[in-house]
Amino acid sequence: MAYYLPDESDCFDRIPDPIVLLIFNQISDIKTLMRCRSVSKRFNSLVPQTDSVLLRVDRVISASDSEFDDGVSFVFTLFKSLFKSLQDLISPYRASLPDPTRSQNSPTQILRGFDGIKNLRIELPSGDLRLEKGTTIKWVARFGKTLKSCVILGFRNSGTGLEGMVDFNNNGGAGAGAGAGGGLKMRVVWTISALIAASARHYMMLDVISEQNHLANLIVNDRENEGTVIVDKDGLKECRNSSIDEAEEEINESRNGSDGGLWWKTNRTTVPAVRMRMRHEARMELSGGMIMEGATLVVVRPLSGAGERNEVEEQSGDMELAAEAFGKEGIYAEAAERLLKSRSYILEMNSF
Repeated sequence: MAYYLPDESDCFDRIPDPIVLLIFNQISDIKTLMRCRSVSKRFNSLVPQTDSVLLRVDRVISASDSEFDDGVSFVFTLFKSLFKSLQDLISPYRASLPDPTRSQNSPTQILRGFDGIKNLRIELPSGDLRLEKGTTIKWVARFGKTLKSCVILGFRNSGTGLEGMVDFNNNGGAGAGAGAGGGLKMRVVWTISALIAASARHYMMLDVISEQNHLANLIVNDRENEGTVIVDKDGLKECRNSSIDEAEEEINESRNGSDGGLWWKTNRTTVPAVRMRMRHEARMELSGGMIMEGATLVVVRPLSGAGERNEVEEQSGDMELAAEAFGKEGIYAEAAERLLKSRSYILEMNSF
């Protein structure tokens, strides 16, 4: 039978701080961590030292819904609903947070309560693309100060039939016309839409990147697993080392845009001039029996700084990027691998 001496201390208090921090890093969810701060003074002092944080967003607020009139970044309104629910939890420690005059809806305000975040993942409630029924698009984009690469995989499931597809071997002839349902045009729209979504997510993180100096890896994805933005250690360093004047100029241009408050036009970083290498298969049956109609793989790279690369180098680079993007995802990895063996077509696009 267990018994306790009157002067015996709590066994949990004997756990070393590094072990407690390891547990907090495994928890990572910011809502749970904020609740942990109210457990004890010890937890309140240790939670800010957590270096792995997951921030789940409940609802995306558009720029037109913003309550702020002082020019605050769109990233503040994006997390509005999440941080309203956290406001009561953090209020006991508000005095310990810097700049208390700013809105508690700011994600940077919440993250200032953490001293050394190294790994940060932001999870949005849904994907950004509004697609026709039966269409699936997955994309992975890597950023520094601007876009470094983007890999996009799109297809229609077998239930949509062959409508709207284009014969790429027809070189833009009759198969690319109205009778083909604008297939090539549609795939270009898929690509542009994914790039806009990626650049908007990157823009949302600029404030966080500038303030979290210890950050070594940043991922922004969504619960539908549609798209992912990755900013690695080198990319973060590039963001921080970029000219402050250039950053302010880009943000001001976005905020002062005359696009009617549309978030995807007024709140994103500029996509540089890019080269898109596109591969397409009209119909592809995977090993598990799944059939993809109009399967398309697009690898996007900036034109500037790319240098001259031969076909072998381009193919090798595409394989590496596709493996990084879809290498652990079963059917998507198989689809990308097979599409990489298909004939490729190059398109170039100006900055937008």
